[in-house]
Amino acid sequence: MKITYTKAMIAAAALSLGACANHDLIPDIAQVGQAVPTVYWEVGSTVCKAGDSFSFQGKYTSEPGRTPLRSEVWYQIMRTDIATVTSSLAGTALTYSQSVTVTDTMRSMQSHVTIPHSEDFWNGHEYIVNGYVPTSSTLSPVTWLEPVEWDAERFATYFPEGFKEDYLEKVYDYLTSEETAASYYTALRNVYINYAFTNDQFAAVGLPQIDMTGDDNGTSEKSDLWYATKEASESAVTGYYYITLDENGDATYNEVPTDYVAPEGITIYPVYDSCEWVFCRYDDNTGGIATTVRPEWLPKFRTLIQNIPFQDWIYDSSNTVYKVDFSRNYTLEAEFRAYDKDTDKLNDANAPEYEGIVSTTDRKTITIN
Repeated sequence: MKITYTKAMIAAAALSLGACANHDLIPDIAQVGQAVPTVYWEVGSTVCKAGDSFSFQGKYTSEPGRTPLRSEVWYQIMRTDIATVTSSLAGTALTYSQSVTVTDTMRSMQSHVTIPHSEDFWNGHEYIVNGYVPTSSTLSPVTWLEPVEWDAERFATYFPEGFKEDYLEKVYDYLTSEETAASYYTALRNVYINYAFTNDQFAAVGLPQIDMTGDDNGTSEKSDLWYATKEASESAVTGYYYITLDENGDATYNEVPTDYVAPEGITIYPVYDSCEWVFCRYDDNTGGIATTVRPEWLPKFRTLIQNIPFQDWIYDSSNTVYKVDFSRNYTLEAEFRAYDKDTDKLNDANAPEYEGIVSTTDRKTITIN
């Protein structure tokens, strides 16, 4: 909840109504030297350990005709969670992090200290009180940083609902949408090679079966199956392609056989030897070979990588940790308040109590550590 304070300013205007019609507004508003109620305070430190108390000094005065009753320290408790996960499965080819910051009011404004008024507080100009404000030990900061073991219950407690699903959808889109897959070609290949997919999962999307009984669990065979020509050579040419553009300027790559004769005005470029799902072509823009996953295979790879549990995407196998960074911190938004009452109604239980002037500068933020 955001609280906005506003200040009102009284502007005094000098009105000229003629030589015989002058009127001074100031005496109608206030008398020079008239006392006004004020409240001011300072804290000993803006940082406090959970379970300890922070010190303060408060000052207040009442206007004539009113008698001070007490002073109080109020505060509300704010909690801020910062949660981040970072992708690791695809290596540096996909360095994606997702973060969220959530700030909540855990406890609304309440009075935590009450000091009855005493004339002993008077210093000749104002009343001065000194005291301490307690805090709860339950407000200690919480940190969950790169755990070596996955804790699904802890994740569900710390991270907001829907975070995991949003993260996965983003990763799927990066790796397998037509708009971004070309940029993350290496990342998708890394996932295919490094993750321990089953042959059943491969078969479900039409990928070749492999022997996973070796020491490397089939990694080298998967690498051999995902191949593409590295250097342009006539012997590696398996066909050609030409480009057409639609009304929106989007390109279509039209593949043709090696014996294709291009009509006048059509430029064709080589297509090189590669695995079934890779479009390995000569790119005239870069003057070299470009490799992308064929568009018809992108939905299949999306289905494949959807088999990977969330925690495996963020597992850093090099350091054997999960790339999680969570912190929870508490702050107190504190105010000092003073109350008084009309002197002639001190014994009237139904008479109102007045709270001294409180400005925005009176709110102190106390960080709990």
